[in-house]
Amino acid sequence: KITNIHLRASDPIESGEDEKKWQQDEPRATHISSEECTIHRFMRKHLWIGFLVAGVCLYYAFRGISLTQFVSVLSRAKPGSIILALVIYGTGYLLRSERWSILLRPVRVIPAARLFWPMIIGFFANNVLPLRMGEIVRAHISGKKFNISRTATLGSILLERICDTLSFLTTFLVASLFYPFPHYMEKGAWLLGGSCLFVIAALILIRRHETVFHRLLEKSPLPSSWDHKIRHLTTQFIHSTSGITQPRYVVEAMAFSLVIWIIEGTFLYLMAQAFGLRLPYAGAFFFLFALGLSVTLPQAPGYVGTYELFGITALSLLGIPKGQGLPVVLAIHGMQFTFVVILGVVGLWREGLSFRSLNTTSGG
Repeated sequence: KITNIHLRASDPIESGEDEKKWQQDEPRATHISSEECTIHRFMRKHLWIGFLVAGVCLYYAFRGISLTQFVSVLSRAKPGSIILALVIYGTGYLLRSERWSILLRPVRVIPAARLFWPMIIGFFANNVLPLRMGEIVRAHISGKKFNISRTATLGSILLERICDTLSFLTTFLVASLFYPFPHYMEKGAWLLGGSCLFVIAALILIRRHETVFHRLLEKSPLPSSWDHKIRHLTTQFIHSTSGITQPRYVVEAMAFSLVIWIIEGTFLYLMAQAFGLRLPYAGAFFFLFALGLSVTLPQAPGYVGTYELFGITALSLLGIPKGQGLPVVLAIHGMQFTFVVILGVVGLWREGLSFRSLNTTSGG
């Protein structure tokens, strides 16, 4: 089965050539401008909603904060501990590129070192564009660079998100053994878990009953001119997610995912220690889970506002006062953002891209 997948991935129809061909078709060309306008309108609307949510969250996060205490907490920072935390945090991105290489194997074997910069650019785009458009940007850049279908690349990114969600929920289960979670966090965890299991079950069913799935598509009330394209795109997507039915890929990817999330929790723990907060190691994963939930809400680029409010809420539940917690949450958020932006700019330079090209990619 794996051999057949690799052969298919090397065919012109799987390498993205047909996709380029379709983009040149006249019927599609007549709709491009209207589709792009619709996408841009939707992005602008979401952006304003995100800014509104960010403003409300920042208001409640900063309300009642003493500037003197704020500066006092930041002045206790230990540069050595912060540098160590950032080195560990950066290691997580190296592991993410290794995991992506594993998840892309059903499509094409690509070394992790070559995937690193397109992946980083995707994370950078997530920080500066709304609607997590970085995933689309990453798929587009990788498709052009490695001559593979963007649809297939998106399939591998979906598997990546599934691995992240399962690992994320594992940290929730472990942390819940030490700390009682608020009801809304438990509800969010169950919702995430249920959604993840539904997607996994759907992917496995479609993969094992691909013929039936295509028959259902044929019977759907879609224009006949779309039939071949949709069949091609769904075939690309199904084969790119076929790793989910291969135990070896699943075990390898999940092992990397668990290590990545342990690194994330360790980074938070070290950052808290660097500013003198008494945050237990298990408490860092409680903190991590709260920050993870914050990115599920409509938000401004860079997760501004929601990150801060969820962060200080988690630390307050751990017995750390808001006045001590907020400076640390802001420092952590600022360092993560700056780290990704610096690497993202380097990645754009290495790949010969510009920020304007990211905006164009996400919109079209």
